[in-house]
Amino acid sequence: MMADNNAPVQEQKPHGRFARFIASAAVLCLIIYAIFNIISQQAQIAQLKKQSEALSAQITEQEQRSDEYTRLLRSGDEAEYMERIAVEQLGYAYPGERRFYIVEKADSGE
Repeated sequence: MMADNNAPVQEQKPHGRFARFIASAAVLCLIIYAIFNIISQQAQIAQLKKQSEALSAQITEQEQRSDEYTRLLRSGDEAEYMERIAVEQLGYAYPGERRFYIVEKADSGE
């Protein structure tokens, strides 16, 4: 028997279409999951960069303070420095010194 070129082509079975649909759905879900992960990681990277920049700024500020303290300790101006902090930041005054503070009067609405 010879093969007939005009023989009807067999149609695909229904379970073959279903398997192809399931495979396509699985690939689509995998692509969506990958895209979601990439976007999520990019957001985390941006947030961590902001935190890193903030920490770098704090480190720089602390290093400047440390340098100032080191300079003060080496120069022997500790007493002058402590006196300045006591007067300016802590509100201390010299004996017999009078301090005047400007108090703004709040509007009474009249």
